[in-house]
Amino acid sequence: MTSVIRIHQASWVRRYASGFTLVELLVALTLFALMSVLMFGGLRFGLRAWESGSERIDEAAQVELVQSLLRRGLSQARLPWLLVPEDEDRDTLSAFTGTPDAMRFVAPLPSHSGVGGLAVFQLSERQNGEGASLALAWKIFRPDDFDSAAFDAGEERFLLEDIASIELAYYGRFDANLPPDWLDQWDGLLGLPQLIRVRVSFPPGDRRRWPDLVVAPRLYEPYF
Repeated sequence: MTSVIRIHQASWVRRYASGFTLVELLVALTLFALMSVLMFGGLRFGLRAWESGSERIDEAAQVELVQSLLRRGLSQARLPWLLVPEDEDRDTLSAFTGTPDAMRFVAPLPSHSGVGGLAVFQLSERQNGEGASLALAWKIFRPDDFDSAAFDAGEERFLLEDIASIELAYYGRFDANLPPDWLDQWDGLLGLPQLIRVRVSFPPGDRRRWPDLVVAPRLYEPYF
């Protein structure tokens, strides 16, 4: 009886000490490969989601930064005093002009520019390569050398590239007897508009969004 038990134990030890069978090894490899595929797919999905989220955050931050820049400049727009030569008509010069796709105004330079004083800014849509861009050009304002018709920019920056179009509007009235309304043109000879609205549209499929930017300029403030 003891011999039979020892033989059975020896057979059990040899069978289980010899390792996995081929079927068990194949099953384990299949499960491992399946888990690897699932883990790699989840990792790729996570990376794509992270990249997409980062791009959207960057795009939203860029639009917010541009709106903040324009809000600051337009809120400080003013109608400075101009030195007009004797042979020119004072009523033909205006420090603020606005059309549906371009606007020129005078405002203080940003403090971080390192240069004080006022500057003449021009916001417009400019062609940049194959697409359009929202451009801001500026030059130092000089009362004795101001021309409302011509504008030779000292510097220019593209604030937003690859846009579809811009739409500028001005809230106010040309006649004291008429109620204020949104207009597509404005002449600073009548003072500053009560509100300025800047709209930017993007091409189809572009994920960027531009909330309407509406700014109230300051009241008339002469510059000496």
